[in-house]
Amino acid sequence: MRRDPATGDPDLFSCARDYLHVYMPRVRALSPRTIQACRISLECFPGYLAETGHTGRGHACLGHFDRPHLKAWLAWMTDHQGYAPTTVTLRLSAVKAFLAYAAQDDITLTALSQAARARKAPAQPRKPVAYLTPPQIRAILAAHTGATAKSRRLYHTAARVPEITGLTLQDLRLAEPGHATLTGKRNKTRVVPLTGKTIGHLRVYLTEFHPGAPRLPATRPLSCSLHHGQPAPLSADTVWVSPPSVERSS
Repeated sequence: MRRDPATGDPDLFSCARDYLHVYMPRVRALSPRTIQACRISLECFPGYLAETGHTGRGHACLGHFDRPHLKAWLAWMTDHQGYAPTTVTLRLSAVKAFLAYAAQDDITLTALSQAARARKAPAQPRKPVAYLTPPQIRAILAAHTGATAKSRRLYHTAARVPEITGLTLQDLRLAEPGHATLTGKRNKTRVVPLTGKTIGHLRVYLTEFHPGAPRLPATRPLSCSLHHGQPAPLSADTVWVSPPSVERSS
């Protein structure tokens, strides 16, 4: 790493050049868009130093990336620049990654990197969950009467789409006590009890779509379509249904 001939400190701008022009594109093989986003984030910090009178852009150094300056920089981006929380988080993440890279070449920068790693961006406000109103839910359920095979749906389990599409014949138990075994994220399973009414619907479904189910492979997808003549699990796009008669919530 190059150093300032006068002070002997690691040179910020030569380190940033190597990081953006060598390490990111050649070593990490990152996309030009990612590199550009990182460059904009890194340029933000010297811009803050210059605008607030700490130091001119050309005189910024790696030593300025200490805890007090980073804390003030985060407040400046939020209060004075009006950056969104996601933008502030992106800027801080870019600086953390850059300091980690610099610390690999110069052990004296390790403390700065560790201090930056402990710094957290402002918490992002949580958006309220938009729930469907009772009339909207009734309109969705009424859109599929169950009079035809394609209109039959299973709502009782409250399962996620990947859990439904991943169900196989062996995951159902229709004898008392009836239940379905759902496999979710990270292959975690949970057992969901089924009511008598749901079991009755499932028996009709199996008769229509899986005749002779006890003799079929246990791993056969419960909800499937034929692909080259073989049953294949439904995709999320196939499961997703948006009835045109249902109005969007305001």
